[in-house]
Amino acid sequence: MAAPSSTASRAPLNDSVRAAEVRQALERILRSPGFQNSTRRGQLLRYVVDRTLAGEAEAITEYGIGVDVFGKPPSFDPRIESIVRTEFSRLRRKLADYYAAEGREDRILLEFPSRTYAPEFRFGVVPPPPAAPRRSYRWLFVASAAVMIVLVGAWLFRGTPARPTALVVLPFNNLSPDRAQDYLADGITEELTNQLAQTKDLRVIARTSASVFEGKAVDVREIGRKLGAGFVVEGSIAPENRGIRITAQLNRTTDGTHLWSHAYEASAGDLLAVEQDLARSIASATGLSRVGSEAGGGTRDPQAHDLYLRAYHLALGARPDNSGSLALFRQALARDPAYVNAYIGIARVEIAMVHMTEEPPETAIPTARTALETALSHDPGSGEARGLLADVIAIYDWDWPRAEREFRQALADGAQSTTRSLYGSLLATRGRFREAEAQLRLAEDADPLGMGPRFNEFMAFFLERDYAAARRVLMGMTEIHPDQFDARFMLGGLDLVEHDCVNSRREYEWAAHRLTAPVTQIGLALAAACTRDRATALADIRQAEQPSAAGYTSPYQMAVGYAAIGDAEAALTWLERSAARKEMQILYLKYDPFFDSIRSDPRYTALERRVRLIE
Repeated sequence: MAAPSSTASRAPLNDSVRAAEVRQALERILRSPGFQNSTRRGQLLRYVVDRTLAGEAEAITEYGIGVDVFGKPPSFDPRIESIVRTEFSRLRRKLADYYAAEGREDRILLEFPSRTYAPEFRFGVVPPPPAAPRRSYRWLFVASAAVMIVLVGAWLFRGTPARPTALVVLPFNNLSPDRAQDYLADGITEELTNQLAQTKDLRVIARTSASVFEGKAVDVREIGRKLGAGFVVEGSIAPENRGIRITAQLNRTTDGTHLWSHAYEASAGDLLAVEQDLARSIASATGLSRVGSEAGGGTRDPQAHDLYLRAYHLALGARPDNSGSLALFRQALARDPAYVNAYIGIARVEIAMVHMTEEPPETAIPTARTALETALSHDPGSGEARGLLADVIAIYDWDWPRAEREFRQALADGAQSTTRSLYGSLLATRGRFREAEAQLRLAEDADPLGMGPRFNEFMAFFLERDYAAARRVLMGMTEIHPDQFDARFMLGGLDLVEHDCVNSRREYEWAAHRLTAPVTQIGLALAAACTRDRATALADIRQAEQPSAAGYTSPYQMAVGYAAIGDAEAALTWLERSAARKEMQILYLKYDPFFDSIRSDPRYTALERRVRLIE
């Protein structure tokens, strides 16, 4: 028997048989977990493969992909918006992951040569079965080597830089027995993340994803795989004489190599300089980029900086001390009235207090707005401040045209994943679902394990009524955190709109067992309404309506409950209250399937106009 070929050929598709084989290979890829959980990535891959098979490879352009796949308007300018380049980078990474795992025995490899968007197809060989006894095994080694060459080729031909460009700063450890020093560890982590994020050649993973690994002994290679990061920064603080010892090291995730490490002895007055030197040294050690001498939004006053770090720590806790945090931010500003990050901190805390019902929006939002406008007066290029201001304008002013201008400027100024997530969420409320999903996937790329971008992505699919995609997002959230409350609660709502009353009740009962609050009481009401048990549903709704120390009674959720039992009058009354309170959910009004039963009511349409969902 002749030995199989030891090479793979990159052959032209000049016959229907090979074209059919490519299509079969494409379908195998699209059925894999890495692509099933990403509708947009699958659509992108199918688009370029279909056009190539149709003989239109030379016509595949960045502009055409932006318009045809991502739903960009004809005015789309790929020189300004990098969505296509970013998504292709992610596509290449996912293909490499596929061929290294479930696709490792595929006979056909799809490759994207550098600087092109048209795939090439490599027809290789599958490792043959074991030979008969006493025959030479040399051919098996040759064939295996050929497969390895093909796999390595698929990795090298991804079109991405030879060195990974994503970096994550893991939470620094406080090795001191004094827990009061935790604020320093948290603060250094945050400041270092922010400073490195200002470089143009590094994609810095958000702190929310990095925090998943806090206090866990996880190999840096595994962290790199889960976060899509090429570099991991680890560090610690410990008491040293009369100051602290700050130790940091940079690791490459592909092989776990330590690229750089250093230890600093610092006092409170040295901390600013140490943070800046850390950022410069780490960026330089990656070989990709450098940061400037001073991060934007900071201060030169060591005491103001220390107050800021303490305030940040109080706001970050599992049980945030918002009042204490605000007091410390204001003390920092008393020392340095131009401290931009302190103004941003005040705005974030005020907005959080609205969400946690600690302060009404009519009191908190003007304070947050003033803080953000002051921050921008000191630093007009602060993308973070502008992104938060855009969110305030959209949710509390209902001025979408201005909000969108501010969002776009914020992203141009370097705003991070939170801004993209907020922008994507609000785009969905306008029915601009393709654009929303593109922004949310970019946000998820920077915050792979964060729940915020994923929840907003779910809502975008839910409002679009792409329930299959919405379910994939929620299931992905539960894979990261099996008992993630929001994901399980929203699964109950998803089952409800798909008329699966049994599973809906199971999810809502799970949520109610873990949290006694008006929102979970409404969930039980929805489950009862699904089985047409109106009496039980009404009793649950009225229970949720009662003032309770267990949680906030959302007018929007009350409206959902009354709509479910067919009480249009009560539902519309509660929606009016939701609008008066400026709940963010009121912006879901135009597309929320929970209100289909009352959507034709003229008062509903009038409310849509009032919140400027209809121009």
